Amino acid sequence: MQEKSLSQIYDLIKNYPKDTVIGEFAGRDSVAAILKAMEDSSVNNILPIASFAPTEYGDFDILESNYEKMVERAKELYGNSKTIFPLIYYSDFDLWSVLNGRFVDYILKKYEFYTPCMGCHAYFHLLRVPIAIKVSNRIIAGERESHDGRIKLNQIAECLDAYERIAKDLGTELMMPIRYMEDGDEVKKLIGWNWEEGKKHQTCAFSGNYKNIDDSVNYDKELVKKFIDDYLYPASIALGKLIINEENPTREKMVQALKNRGELL
Repeated sequence: MQEKSLSQIYDLIKNYPKDTVIGEFAGRDSVAAILKAMEDSSVNNILPIASFAPTEYGDFDILESNYEKMVERAKELYGNSKTIFPLIYYSDFDLWSVLNGRFVDYILKKYEFYTPCMGCHAYFHLLRVPIAIKVSNRIIAGERESHDGRIKLNQIAECLDAYERIAKDLGTELMMPIRYMEDGDEVKKLIGWNWEEGKKHQTCAFSGNYKNIDDSVNYDKELVKKFIDDYLYPASIALGKLIINEENPTREKMVQALKNRGELL
């Protein structure tokens, strides 16, 4: 596994078809989303990009095996009529740090709660926006509102609406083809092999951080909406515009981009 720089990715995709859609490649749901998106006649070329947060650890090599299985499944379904390009790796830990780490004390005092998970998913989508703009302006994400009845705080409707809005206001479309696929068995049927949720991919150090001791999830919807509207959305837009217009800005420039928005901080 070797990550590419943005310039390397731009050089690679300059010869790709302009209708190439960026596929977020991570766990089981992301694979299902890519395969589901391929049912759309306008989705014929997909570039899968695996990205990481600095909180992740574990088996990263398994991604290659999962990628190969996805390609085999796509050929089984579509033959050679659709193309999945080779998997590439790209992350930006400075971007994650500024959006999710730098202002934690401020966020806790203002919103009375904090989880890095909402901003982490915003980070994953933001990260791919500059790349998507070079091709089709479309990104496929494996977000689901419900996981067999279980709540994931970073995938509640309010968050998914916010991610979609952020992408749109930065000139891209965030496709979520399995957003309303609640049944995990339906996901397994779609991908075509027995892949249990949460298995065969890396682990996050913050996994389950928003759960109570009994694993239940309680949250104040109004506080979540306030956090999204007052912080996550404007911060994502500020950082998104920066990384679109400037390749590899420093962490200091990212922090300043947020400080420059007086209504934000």
